[in-house]
Amino acid sequence: WEQHKLGEVVSVFDGTHQTPNYKTKGIMFLSVENINTLLSNKYISENEYRQRFKIKPQYLDVFMTRIGTIGKTNVITTHKPIAYYVSLALLRPQNIQSFFLSFIIQTSKVQQDIWKRTLQIAFPQKINKDEIGKVTLALPLQKEQIDIEKLLLKLDKLITLQQRK
Repeated sequence: WEQHKLGEVVSVFDGTHQTPNYKTKGIMFLSVENINTLLSNKYISENEYRQRFKIKPQYLDVFMTRIGTIGKTNVITTHKPIAYYVSLALLRPQNIQSFFLSFIIQTSKVQQDIWKRTLQIAFPQKINKDEIGKVTLALPLQKEQIDIEKLLLKLDKLITLQQRK
């Protein structure tokens, strides 16, 4: 495995800094509290979406929380447009598998590096967008990433099934 900075294997973006005009339908709008499900009952208009989001989330991009709760991730598994608030960082994988990225960010070593880069005197706590790219990861070759990703996804499904019993 080789050491890399997160910014070497993903592009990092953040969401809108202004609170939008919420609508009853339109483009779903996510923030930090939606990280577990990537679902929300808040929406913005398509016009506002086009104006505010030059970088639009894509299928298999990864959201990471960056304000309040820091370092939680989830992979986008829809092709529908999504709008998002500044409390989420959008990680666009370039040389890394999406689910592997999400899993490795959750490891204690990466979480410690994220914590080290967090503005702990801020309230709520946050990590600046530029600091996210400096987080260190140990990465295997793509083939091994795919194998690990498949195994961890299977384990995740088994855990979910067990929890439902």
